[in-house]
Amino acid sequence: MSTYERNRILLIAGIIGCLLYVIGDFMFAATGNGQTTESIGFMVRIAYLEMGTWRMYASILCGFVGTFLYYMGFHCMYGLLKKHVLLQGDSRNHIWVRLFRIAYITGTVSWAYVHAIFMTVALIFKYVYQTYGDMQTAADIANRVFYANAAPMIIAYVLCDIGLTVIMITLVWKRVIPLKSTAARIVATLCNPMMLPGVIGNLFTLFPWPVNQLDHGTESFGHALVLILGLVLLKEMGHTGEIK
Repeated sequence: MSTYERNRILLIAGIIGCLLYVIGDFMFAATGNGQTTESIGFMVRIAYLEMGTWRMYASILCGFVGTFLYYMGFHCMYGLLKKHVLLQGDSRNHIWVRLFRIAYITGTVSWAYVHAIFMTVALIFKYVYQTYGDMQTAADIANRVFYANAAPMIIAYVLCDIGLTVIMITLVWKRVIPLKSTAARIVATLCNPMMLPGVIGNLFTLFPWPVNQLDHGTESFGHALVLILGLVLLKEMGHTGEIK
């Protein structure tokens, strides 16, 4: 197997990992027509009581498997960026490649950690309510667990979502990601975790059910779009002979 094909497989594996995150997000957050959408506190949703526990188990499994594949894809893309920038001889872009590495390593850890906390909070709320029948007490306990983990979750969000967004927009407009036109670069500006959920995801919420459910997973899908830009980079490196 050639180096080019091996890198292509790794990037596609990472995209599949991100799509597993999207599925996990749907399992965790999507609600049926007319289902309760109210929240108690910041994190607890009453809809958790109406969801089958199997959905939460499936969401946990998607996050677990997706994290391995996510790392494979983003580690591959980091290697491509590092090699491409080195061969281009532009030392000014090295810092952005190093920041990309920080973002994806943080993402690997935080995807598993943050997803597990979300699921844990939901399950605590569900099980405490099922055992004691007191919704407010169950919500208070679950929210306290969430608040205890809030600081590292915020740090992870800043680095692997906001940070990766800034890095990718910079790499696109500094032309480290080789796109052939300004129009392509404008479209690629949406290919990151924050622009897609911020623009497209919020638009979906304006529509009635079931279209409004499509906003779940847009953030995770934004990570997949980053790896699609990685495929664009790989293809160009193949054309120029940087990757055989």
